[in-house]
Parts: sequence; structure tokens; C-alpha cells
Amino acid sequence: MQVITLTKRVAEALAGSVTQTTKMPCKSYSLPTVACKTGFKMAQLPGSICASCYAMKGNYHMYAANIEPAQHARLDSVMQALDNVDYAVAWVDSMAAHIGTDAEFRWHDSGDLQSVDHLRLIARVCDATPDCAHWLPTREYAMVKQYIEQFGALPANLVVRLSAMYVDKPVIVPASLQNVPGVEVSNVHKNSAPVGQVCSAPANGGKCGDCRLCFGRTGAVSYAFH
Repeated sequence: MQVITLTKRVAEALAGSVTQTTKMPCKSYSLPTVACKTGFKMAQLPGSICASCYAMKGNYHMYAANIEPAQHARLDSVMQALDNVDYAVAWVDSMAAHIGTDAEFRWHDSGDLQSVDHLRLIARVCDATPDCAHWLPTREYAMVKQYIEQFGALPANLVVRLSAMYVDKPVIVPASLQNVPGVEVSNVHKNSAPVGQVCSAPANGGKCGDCRLCFGRTGAVSYAFH
């Protein structure tokens, strides 16, 4: 696929802006939580991780007047790309322009996949930026399964982390996704022992610092509940 280099201004007009959260060592791309498929349902269940979603409090809540319009603009661009082949090409080119020569990129510090074709769009961006390590957390296990069945292997520079649904309940990887290269898990611990390598951010002022565990095919990672 030929990727056309676009200016940042044109890229933002076509795919929306990218974000830079205080924790992440890289740019990210957030969508509104109201558009989450599984996550929105889980948020109605007391005790679920989504019921106390970090993307609905803290700075996300404090600066909602600025953040939410930008999130919805990004979602609109994704939906247009899913509906129009030509726009999809422009969206992929735009995201590649946003990423440029960056070493890492985080998908969805807020929000989640909308469909299998959405994951396909992201995979195309990964293919267009082979020197960048992409991290995509998701609760849409079925979409990942369908992607593998339909398109085969994930791009080598993409790690899809299946996110836990409940605190202290590790992810049970569906049989169809076990041992699939690029499919990892992220758990959340509070009262139980962590299952996986422990996220070092809480001990580092809430920031990733030099850690890049989540971006690699490094096995399970466990985050402290917050």
C-alpha cells in the first residue's frame, strides 16, 4: 500500500487529532467511552473495571468540555473511514502522518474498537508505520477473534492486549486466541496477587518512564486498581 505523506493540519482534518497523556511516553488516540461496545455494558455492572472507568474521571472529567468534542470528532472520522473506501485510505495516511517516525503509539487511552473493520484500519496503519510499536488494549475479544479468522496474523509491530473485565479476576483467553502472536493480556489487581508483570507506573509518579512492557509481546501485565 502506498502511503502519501500529509501535513499535520490535513491529517487532523481527516482523522482528528492525537493526544499526549501525562502517563504515556507517546502519542495516543482516544474515543468517547459512550461508544464502547462491551465496555458500556460492563459499566452498568457494579464491581466491574468499567464501572469505575479512569477515562470518566480525573483529567478526563475535569477537562471534558475540551476532551469530549475531540473524541467524538475522532470517532466520526473512524465511522466515515468504515463507510467509505477512499476515506479509509485517507484516514490511514493521516494516522501514519500523525505517528511519523515515533517509536511507540497507544491506541485508545479512552474508548475501544467499533468493529472488525476498525481493527483492520488500525492494522493498516501499523503496516504503514513498521518502525513504530503499537499497543491496543481492548475488551472486544470477539472482534479480535474474527479479525484473525478473516485476515490472519496481526502485524508484527502490533500488540493487542485483552483487558480484564473485573478486578482480581485475570483474563481467560478464549481458546481461539491462545498462542496467537501479538495477543497478550492485561489484568488488574487490588486484593489479590498480580497475575503478570506488574506495571511500574504507580512507583514512578504515575508515568511509564522508560518501561515499554505494554508495547511488546512480553506476556501478561497487571495494573494496580485505580
